[in-house]
Amino acid sequence: MPEREERRAQAAKHLALMKGAFSTETEATVAAARVYEDGEGRELPIPEAVFETTETSVTTAFAPAALRDARGKTVVVDPASFTRPGGGYEDGSFGPEQILCSESNLYPILYGLKSAYHDGNRGCQRGQLFTDRALYLPNVAFSHAGVIRKADVVALPEPNRARALENHRSERECDQVLAERIETLLRIAASNGCETLVCGAFGCGRGGFDTQQVIGLFEDWIRKHPGVIGRIVFAVPRAHAAAFDAAFGEPKVEEIAPVAADEDEEDDFDLRNIELPEGVTLR
Repeated sequence: MPEREERRAQAAKHLALMKGAFSTETEATVAAARVYEDGEGRELPIPEAVFETTETSVTTAFAPAALRDARGKTVVVDPASFTRPGGGYEDGSFGPEQILCSESNLYPILYGLKSAYHDGNRGCQRGQLFTDRALYLPNVAFSHAGVIRKADVVALPEPNRARALENHRSERECDQVLAERIETLLRIAASNGCETLVCGAFGCGRGGFDTQQVIGLFEDWIRKHPGVIGRIVFAVPRAHAAAFDAAFGEPKVEEIAPVAADEDEEDDFDLRNIELPEGVTLR
């Protein structure tokens, strides 16, 4: 992994490129962005299912690379910094949000919404649990391996269980906040016509929540609302890949190995046992 100074230099170079190549697209997304106030997202009506079921898959690729598996209208989940656009991307920070910024015009979009979103969140950190206040950003331009792909982004903060407990928040409150946050992101995506959702291990890792707890919340939502979102791609770190793959990985097709001939059976084959036409003999 590059050192912080190197990442800072890479960010400056990338931002200059985004400013030159996607300034028009950035302005359009900022103008069309929507802020969902705390509690608003999880009260959105769930649309009728348009797919027979919700397909799921798991990859250890970063989210921008996972867009190659996306079909139809795609929404990417940004576990966003609550008070700082890009979470310090321009200063060399590294994490899921910074990875998204490094391969898109997401950072200049977020910076353009600083006064509308991030500044309004100050004083509402709730011991690092934050609130469900979210951004919906249409048509963010992702560039990966020379391929440009547009996708919408829903940006909202991951609650930090470890920090919250240090700040004397209860485990019950932490669990309730996580459930409400996941409900919020899924309802916002669904209400905006999402066909493919690209999501990380939301709440795991530095968020401090148990992997199985997070998996269970997504499983419950998919079971209650099958086909509302056509496909969910979980782009997760290797540390959580096995657990997510067990729950959401595509079924593995077992190859049937050819059956080898039994050597004993071959040895039992005797030409003398063949019934021959009359007058024909073996020498």
